[in-house]
Amino acid sequence: MSARTSEPSRFTRSDLISFGVAAAASIGALVLKEAGASGAVVFVAAAVSVMALAYVLGEATDQAGTASGPRLASLLNATFGNLPELIIVVLTVRAGLIDVARASIIGSVIGNILLVLGASILLGGLRNGSMAFDQRSVGTNASMLTLAAVALGLPSLFDALHDTTHHEQVALSYGVAIVMVVLYAAYLLYSFTQPPSVHGHEGSGRWGARASLITLAVTAVVTGAMSELLVSAIQPTIEQLGIGTVFIGMVVVPLVGNVPEHWAAVRIARAGNLDFSMSIAFNSGLQVALAGTAIAVAAGAVLDHQVLIVFPPIELALLGAATIMTAILTSVGRANWLEGLELLAIYVIAALAFWYL
Repeated sequence: MSARTSEPSRFTRSDLISFGVAAAASIGALVLKEAGASGAVVFVAAAVSVMALAYVLGEATDQAGTASGPRLASLLNATFGNLPELIIVVLTVRAGLIDVARASIIGSVIGNILLVLGASILLGGLRNGSMAFDQRSVGTNASMLTLAAVALGLPSLFDALHDTTHHEQVALSYGVAIVMVVLYAAYLLYSFTQPPSVHGHEGSGRWGARASLITLAVTAVVTGAMSELLVSAIQPTIEQLGIGTVFIGMVVVPLVGNVPEHWAAVRIARAGNLDFSMSIAFNSGLQVALAGTAIAVAAGAVLDHQVLIVFPPIELALLGAATIMTAILTSVGRANWLEGLELLAIYVIAALAFWYL
């Protein structure tokens, strides 16, 4: 047996603290639910729990990948990178909150390419000055993002320009979802067949493969339970606080499911590794845009809540603006803090608009 697989697990104090926070937050949310707390209170408690669990899930994914080699690391990151958010999408579809599910897909994409990428470039640029990145790999991700935006937008345009029947809308949505699955599979295949990144994998592999995979499995199950609690509190929160479904889907759900991943991207950019940071942002956005949309459509078909790939014009306009800004940014091979601020400005303006929508 190799030294890698025979090493004992070593959990640091920070690891134990993160486990404790996630467990305490989850238990607290359940206690509040059983005690009859208001929907808004349960929603906040469940959101905190999902964020804590997402952090542990991300660390477990990192450790499992480090202990198992670069190929499995890529597969694990592709599978579990957005697991909390994908679970929430399926659960909102099951609950009949279709608008929230659809809005969370667009919200996750713009959150990654405006909020995460913007914050990474801003803080990384303030610390390191003008930062260079691999224009070829980033350009591939940017072109895939453009393709995803077109795939999401064309069915909506078709529906707006033609008097389509419900049957035609469903058929078109199913067809687009299938194409998205094929594209995402091709994207993963291309990514896996490329030489391992020169940046490497940041984890130390201190947990060992077995402990990492067990932690990953347990955390995924608990995340599913807490996500269900979160979704069950969405409608009461909307009624009690008057927050719109679009704002919850566009802003709240993506933040809850991706906070740890967002923080990792910003931290890596501040360390001077903008390539790795941009890879995190693009990969996360593409996974939700392609795989997340297909999962939502499939969940709708199974759960008898049809999910049509038809989005409001304002959401598609924002997605288009974000895609154009990203294409411009990635065309020069360098980025500075002002460009990061520009991306953040668009996101803040959009969040304000959706708050009042």
